[in-house]
Formats: sequence, structure tokens, C-alpha cells
Amino acid sequence: MPGLRDKLRVLMQASLRGERGEAAPSIRKAGAEVAALRQRIARALDDEDRLQQTIQAAAAQIAALDRQADEALARGDETTARHLVRQLQDRRRQLAFLQADLAQHQYSTADLIRRVNTLEALIAQAQQSAARGEAPDEGEVPLAERIRQARAEIARRVETLHTSETTPVSGALDEQAVEDDLARRRARLSQ
Repeated sequence: MPGLRDKLRVLMQASLRGERGEAAPSIRKAGAEVAALRQRIARALDDEDRLQQTIQAAAAQIAALDRQADEALARGDETTARHLVRQLQDRRRQLAFLQADLAQHQYSTADLIRRVNTLEALIAQAQQSAARGEAPDEGEVPLAERIRQARAEIARRVETLHTSETTPVSGALDEQAVEDDLARRRARLSQ
């Protein structure tokens, strides 16, 4: 019987060494994935910067249109003022969409960063276990499965980042809103 027990122990050790041997390339691959994801995060942050610059430019354009509408009314040029107020309302609506896109993008990017950090921690844990020669953990959810789950969730988050592009603004302007804006301007300018 001792021979059978020794043979089983040798088979188990060989099996564990095989698992550890397979885990090393997997861990390296996951490490490379993290590096690629960090580059995507950097691009996402650059996209946020560009979106913020677009928002600042839109806000400056709104301020200029607002001044121009006041100046047109002060000159008594109702037609130009009406046209400028329509443009102003359109730009305000576009700005609101841009701000909503930025908020969603920031949320998605922060979530992606958090998930990549979690994946990186799981990979570090797997590397430490492999370096110590430990068998894969047999906890509630095995480490390899948690890494796979993190990868899948990150892939979904990356896709969300790419599909949350700026929504084109369309729709008819509310003529009553234009008239109300002009009336407020007239009242303010007549004081």
C-alpha cells in the first residue's frame, strides 16, 4: 500500500505543478491585458479632456450669443435677436447633452479604473501564490474564476465607453420659449 500512496502523491504534485505551469502564462497574459487596459484608460481620460474643452467652447459661444442677442434688441433689431435667441437655445440644449455625456463618461471611466485595479490586485495575488508554490486557492470562488469574471466585466465597461459617444441634438425649437426669452430680455433692457 505505501507504494500506491506514494504514486498518488507524485501524481497530485505533478498535477499541481502542471496547473501552476499553466497559470504562469495566463498570469503574464493577464498582466499584458492590464497594461493594454491602462492605455485605454489613458485614452478615455484624454477623451474626457477633449470633451471638457468642447464644453468650455460651447459655454463661451453661449455667452457670446447671449450678448449679441441683447445688443440686437438694444438696437431694435427684432429679427436678428430672434435668430440669435434660437441659436442660443439650440446651443444650450447641445451643452446640456455634452455635460450629460461627460458625466456618463466620467462615471464609466472611474468604474473601469476601479475594475482594472481589482483585476491587477487579483493578478498580483495569483503571482504571489504561484511564487510561493501554492496550489490555486480553493476559496468560495477560485482566483482564476475571479480573474475571468473581472476580465469579462472590464470588457463590458470598455464597450460602454466606446458606445457612449455624443448624442446628436435634434428637434424643433419651442417658439414659445423663444418669445419668452425675448420678453425677458426686453424687460431687463428697458430698466
